[in-house]
Amino acid sequence: MNEELAELAASGAGALVSAMGTDLWQEAKRLMSRVLAQARSSRRDELSVALNRQSTAARGAVDAGAVDYWTEALCQLLDRNPELAQDVMSLASLRGPERPDIVIQVNSATHSGEVFAVQHGTQHVASGPQSRDSGDRP
Repeated sequence: MNEELAELAASGAGALVSAMGTDLWQEAKRLMSRVLAQARSSRRDELSVALNRQSTAARGAVDAGAVDYWTEALCQLLDRNPELAQDVMSLASLRGPERPDIVIQVNSATHSGEVFAVQHGTQHVASGPQSRDSGDRP
């Protein structure tokens, strides 16, 4: 198998397993079912059963064993039928809807560091010896 198809298989498997336990699962399952329907493989029935098992993955968790399983399966399928690459690419590019209302912010300061952070607003920071010590004065 060439390197590009191996990477595609790994990306497809990662997307499939990442979707388990999330709102994307039904779409990922549909895309993988489409790949399996076109596959010429003795493992097609086994893989269909594995795909139809209820996902027990925690939301956002990725099971490395499941990624390995699906990577190996997709490698075999692509090796036997390289024409499946387009459908596996659709699976690999599966993304959730953009959520502009959700923002993740991580702030960290060590030793004597200070963090000034704000989301969705304005922040005014004064610096200098007078501004730091003004709260300690009588």
